[in-house]
Amino acid sequence: MGNEPDAKRALRLLDALAGGHAARMRPAGPSACVLELCDGRRRRCPIALIEQMAAQGWIVRQSDAGGKGDRIIATEDGLSWRRRMAAGGGFADQHRDIGTLRLGDRERATANLAESPLARLARSRGRGQRPWLDAAQLAAGERLRADFEFGQLRQKVTASWNPARTVRDGAGAGGAADLSDRAIDARARFNAALDAVGPELAGLLVDVCCFLKGLEEIECARGWPRRSAKVVLRTALSALDRHYNPPRNRSAPMRHWGSDGYRPTLST
Repeated sequence: MGNEPDAKRALRLLDALAGGHAARMRPAGPSACVLELCDGRRRRCPIALIEQMAAQGWIVRQSDAGGKGDRIIATEDGLSWRRRMAAGGGFADQHRDIGTLRLGDRERATANLAESPLARLARSRGRGQRPWLDAAQLAAGERLRADFEFGQLRQKVTASWNPARTVRDGAGAGGAADLSDRAIDARARFNAALDAVGPELAGLLVDVCCFLKGLEEIECARGWPRRSAKVVLRTALSALDRHYNPPRNRSAPMRHWGSDGYRPTLST
């Protein structure tokens, strides 16, 4: 790794520490340690990565006088670097997957598909193993994100917000009076999608699809059990896909009741 932190591992560690969550660091050999995260998870990590990130000012390592292991906390510089990478920094430039997202029946938008947490869950997990998300669920989540971005809803986020409600607000800068017709249509589609899945699932979809939050971060913030966010996310995306692609009733309409050999009487 040299003197620079491994970008992928650094991003994963900062994702786990986002939101003010600290990790307890315990030794695991001469060159590795185990990080105990806030939700009880454990993650093996090279000590060299911890030292390099600390040298960059991305994390701080605090000694525990009680002998329970040092605490690792993300700094504002580290979280700012994480946001820059998600927004298209140098690391993201090397790992872009530019694709076209469908906004409506005719509208399209270009986006970086690799930055979405959904893309990782939709990749094959190995020979004979199906990905956690199928193509329809991935497309539904990216379509929601496209409407979110095209409707210019990101600028309305503040330090404290309810995801299912804040995205609907139209007051202030970027309100309805300042939007184009296409952006207003995108907002209408976005709000219709949230209404369709219901308030129980809308917040998770906004967090993951629109604000690109990691599942571990969401579980820590909400106090959910380990890996539960993956299950709820798949349910939410299936509901979202049904909204975008409602099933058609293919059964033929019933014309009459009659036993075998029945023939209608023709009136003259």
